[in-house]
Amino acid sequence: MSIRLTDSHIDTLFKKGYVIIHRFLPEAQCTEMAAAVRRLLPPWDEIKDDAQGTRKDACYFPYPEQCLNHAIINAEAINFARRWLETEHIHYRPGLALVRYPGFQGGRDKGHIDNGNNSLLPPTESDHTHSQLNFWFYLEDVAADQAPTRFIINGDHYDLRKAEAMVAPAGSVCIFHNYTRHAASDYTRGEGQRYIWKFAFGRSDHYWEGTANYTQVGSNSHFRKFIGALSAVDRELFRFPPAGHAYYTRQTLAALEEQYPGWNLHNEYAPLSPGIS
Repeated sequence: MSIRLTDSHIDTLFKKGYVIIHRFLPEAQCTEMAAAVRRLLPPWDEIKDDAQGTRKDACYFPYPEQCLNHAIINAEAINFARRWLETEHIHYRPGLALVRYPGFQGGRDKGHIDNGNNSLLPPTESDHTHSQLNFWFYLEDVAADQAPTRFIINGDHYDLRKAEAMVAPAGSVCIFHNYTRHAASDYTRGEGQRYIWKFAFGRSDHYWEGTANYTQVGSNSHFRKFIGALSAVDRELFRFPPAGHAYYTRQTLAALEEQYPGWNLHNEYAPLSPGIS
């Protein structure tokens, strides 16, 4: 199981604007995810002779590697996000996997927040529930010379001299929100790579928020396999109507089963849906 997230972590997030938890992910899960990300974004040793100046790459949800999709359903992260956002009704915000290679330069980043590319609304200091919550994972150890992300404590504005570089072991996570000031850094080591895998949650009623939608991936084979394997409650995180919604009838459930094989394997919809006799 993942490390338990407590009131102390909430307090740190309020105070600093971020909280770093070392070795949050179980070792076996982290190892499996790291191997999956390496298949999607190859390590430096496999590409260095053909890199031709490439110093970074990314891949996006839904992932061909199902362990990365299912890792989003992390009970501790979900419960923590619900507490921070002050609602049981939250939605997944699209995530991605990132890699940085030797020679990557992030030192010109003087610090930024992610709100401008994640919301139609400017930041507000009066209501933290408008700040979507990011979970920023390291799947391999990251040292000071491997472009660790730098996080700036609330109140320090953009003073990078006071920033905390996320130098941390594999399985660690930084939880921060859209108003958290942070900055990239340089990859000065001559070998290796730095992987990040991330996701975010926001309130389901905040339709003005999010980097992108994923309602266009309903026919994607990786998404179909992932959704078909989830419970009805977990599907709500990905914008599906809850069990008992009027949408669910014999006809629609048959169509859902065709699109997402395994949809009603546990008979979660039929007993609750008013459109089914």
